[in-house]
Amino acid sequence: MSRPPLREKPCAFCGRPFSDRKRWNGRDQWDDVKYCSRGCRAKAAAARRRS
Repeated sequence: MSRPPLREKPCAFCGRPFSDRKRWNGRDQWDDVKYCSRGCRAKAAAARRRS
């Protein structure tokens, strides 16, 4: 049995594409996820504070 293709979208901070994870999919959180990593989320928050 083949798996359906994973969804991908670009990170809001660095622009690198990242794919859906099982924990996001099960909780219907994929639409809320914006960043590929904790580091990008922290850097984006720091950039917002500086502005």
